[in-house]
Amino acid sequence: MDFGATPKTFATGAVQATIRTDISVQNGATPVELPPEKTVRSVPVGEPVQLDIRARAEERRSDAQRQQSAQDDTAQQRRFDEQRRQQELRDVIERRLDIDPKTRSVILRKTNRDTGEVVEQLPDETLLKLRTWSREILERSREAEASRSHEIERLA
Repeated sequence: MDFGATPKTFATGAVQATIRTDISVQNGATPVELPPEKTVRSVPVGEPVQLDIRARAEERRSDAQRQQSAQDDTAQQRRFDEQRRQQELRDVIERRLDIDPKTRSVILRKTNRDTGEVVEQLPDETLLKLRTWSREILERSREAEASRSHEIERLA
Protein backbone atom coordinates (compact mmCIF):
# COMPACT_ATOMS: atom_id res chain seq x y z
CA MET A 1 0.00 0.00 0.00
CA ASP A 2 1.32 3.39 -0.92
CA PHE A 3 0.44 6.45 1.23
CA GLY A 4 1.82 9.16 -0.99
CA ALA A 5 5.04 11.05 -0.23
CA THR A 6 6.25 8.97 2.70
CA PRO A 7 9.82 7.74 2.36
CA LYS A 8 10.28 4.11 1.51
CA THR A 9 12.42 1.92 3.73
CA PHE A 10 14.48 -1.03 2.70
CA ALA A 11 15.72 -3.80 4.92
CA THR A 12 19.50 -3.78 5.40
CA GLY A 13 19.98 -6.33 8.11
CA ALA A 14 19.24 -5.53 11.73
CA VAL A 15 18.79 -1.78 11.21
CA GLN A 16 16.49 -0.34 8.59
CA ALA A 17 17.77 2.73 6.83
CA THR A 18 15.49 5.41 5.47
CA ILE A 19 16.27 6.74 2.03
CA ARG A 20 16.30 10.49 2.02
CA THR A 21 14.77 12.19 -0.96
CA ASP A 22 15.53 15.72 0.26
CA ILE A 23 19.31 15.49 -0.20
CA SER A 24 20.76 18.19 -2.35
CA VAL A 25 24.30 19.44 -2.57
CA GLN A 26 24.58 23.08 -1.67
CA ASN A 27 27.25 25.52 -2.77
CA GLY A 28 30.13 25.59 -0.33
CA ALA A 29 29.28 22.15 1.10
CA THR A 30 32.11 20.03 2.42
CA PRO A 31 32.45 16.65 0.76
CA VAL A 32 32.28 13.68 3.11
CA GLU A 33 32.91 9.98 2.63
CA LEU A 34 29.55 8.94 4.13
CA PRO A 35 26.76 7.63 1.99
CA PRO A 36 23.95 10.16 1.45
CA GLU A 37 21.55 8.32 3.78
CA LYS A 38 23.91 8.82 6.75
CA THR A 39 24.62 12.51 6.25
CA VAL A 40 23.11 15.32 8.27
CA ARG A 41 21.55 18.24 6.55
CA SER A 42 22.28 21.63 8.08
CA VAL A 43 19.60 24.18 8.80
CA PRO A 44 19.05 26.49 5.86
CA VAL A 45 20.55 29.89 6.29
CA GLY A 46 17.97 32.52 7.14
CA GLU A 47 17.36 35.09 9.80
CA PRO A 48 19.23 34.31 12.98
CA VAL A 49 17.18 33.41 16.02
CA GLN A 50 16.98 36.44 18.24
CA LEU A 51 16.09 36.26 21.86
CA ASP A 52 14.77 39.56 23.03
CA ILE A 53 15.58 39.29 26.72
CA ARG A 54 14.41 42.81 27.44
CA ALA A 55 11.03 42.15 25.84
CA ARG A 56 10.62 38.98 27.91
CA ALA A 57 11.60 40.82 31.09
CA GLU A 58 9.15 43.61 30.25
CA GLU A 59 6.46 41.00 29.60
CA ARG A 60 7.14 39.41 32.99
CA ARG A 61 7.04 42.84 34.66
CA SER A 62 3.77 43.74 32.97
CA ASP A 63 2.29 40.37 34.00
CA ALA A 64 3.43 40.99 37.57
CA GLN A 65 2.00 44.52 37.48
CA ARG A 66 -1.33 43.22 36.15
CA GLN A 67 -1.41 40.61 38.89
CA GLN A 68 -0.49 43.21 41.53
CA SER A 69 -3.14 45.62 40.27
CA ALA A 70 -5.73 42.83 40.42
CA GLN A 71 -4.70 42.11 44.02
CA ASP A 72 -4.79 45.83 44.81
CA ASP A 73 -8.28 46.05 43.31
CA THR A 74 -9.53 43.20 45.49
CA ALA A 75 -7.87 44.71 48.58
CA GLN A 76 -9.36 48.10 47.75
CA GLN A 77 -12.78 46.48 47.30
CA ARG A 78 -12.43 44.81 50.73
CA ARG A 79 -11.49 48.14 52.32
CA PHE A 80 -14.44 49.81 50.62
CA ASP A 81 -16.80 47.07 51.84
CA GLU A 82 -15.42 47.40 55.38
CA GLN A 83 -15.85 51.17 55.31
CA ARG A 84 -19.41 50.76 54.07
CA ARG A 85 -20.18 48.31 56.91
CA GLN A 86 -18.64 50.73 59.39
CA GLN A 87 -20.75 53.57 58.00
CA GLU A 88 -23.89 51.42 58.24
CA LEU A 89 -23.03 50.67 61.87
CA ARG A 90 -22.47 54.38 62.55
CA ASP A 91 -25.88 55.13 61.13
CA VAL A 92 -27.54 52.52 63.37
CA ILE A 93 -25.54 53.10 66.58
CA GLU A 94 -26.11 56.17 68.74
CA ARG A 95 -23.29 57.38 71.00
CA ARG A 96 -24.10 59.23 74.17
CA LEU A 97 -22.11 60.55 77.14
CA ASP A 98 -23.84 60.40 80.53
CA ILE A 99 -22.79 61.13 84.09
CA ASP A 100 -23.72 58.53 86.67
CA PRO A 101 -25.20 60.32 89.71
CA LYS A 102 -24.04 57.70 92.22
CA THR A 103 -20.39 57.50 91.17
CA ARG A 104 -20.12 60.82 89.33
CA SER A 105 -18.36 58.96 86.49
CA VAL A 106 -18.59 59.81 82.81
CA ILE A 107 -20.17 56.94 80.88
CA LEU A 108 -19.99 56.36 77.14
CA ARG A 109 -22.98 54.36 75.94
CA LYS A 110 -23.41 53.04 72.42
CA THR A 111 -27.00 52.00 71.78
CA ASN A 112 -28.70 50.50 68.77
CA ARG A 113 -31.26 53.02 67.50
CA ASP A 114 -33.54 50.33 66.11
CA THR A 115 -33.74 48.08 69.19
CA GLY A 116 -32.68 50.45 71.97
CA GLU A 117 -30.21 47.82 73.21
CA VAL A 118 -26.92 48.98 74.76
CA VAL A 119 -24.22 47.63 72.44
CA GLU A 120 -21.20 48.89 74.38
CA GLN A 121 -20.69 50.81 77.59
CA LEU A 122 -17.51 52.25 79.06
CA PRO A 123 -16.94 51.79 81.96
CA ASP A 124 -18.72 48.48 82.30
CA GLU A 125 -21.79 48.06 84.52
CA THR A 126 -19.87 45.90 87.01
CA LEU A 127 -17.21 48.54 87.42
CA LEU A 128 -19.91 51.14 88.09
CA LYS A 129 -21.44 48.90 90.78
CA LEU A 130 -18.00 48.46 92.39
CA ARG A 131 -17.46 52.22 92.36
CA THR A 132 -20.89 52.79 93.94
CA TRP A 133 -20.20 50.21 96.64
CA SER A 134 -16.74 51.65 97.45
CA ARG A 135 -18.19 55.19 97.55
CA GLU A 136 -20.89 54.07 100.01
CA ILE A 137 -18.29 52.41 102.24
CA LEU A 138 -16.13 55.55 102.14
CA GLU A 139 -19.10 57.79 103.04
CA ARG A 140 -20.11 55.52 105.95
CA SER A 141 -16.58 55.56 107.33
CA ARG A 142 -16.49 59.38 107.08
CA GLU A 143 -19.84 59.65 108.87
CA ALA A 144 -18.63 57.35 111.60
CA GLU A 145 -15.48 59.45 112.09
CA ALA A 146 -17.48 62.68 112.09
CA SER A 147 -19.91 61.42 114.73
CA ARG A 148 -17.03 60.39 116.98
CA SER A 149 -15.35 63.75 116.83
CA HIS A 150 -18.46 65.58 118.03
CA GLU A 151 -18.96 63.35 120.99
CA ILE A 152 -18.34 65.05 124.26
CA GLU A 153 -17.50 63.02 127.27
CA ARG A 154 -18.83 64.18 130.53
CA LEU A 155 -16.77 63.70 133.53
CA ALA A 156 -18.49 63.60 136.82
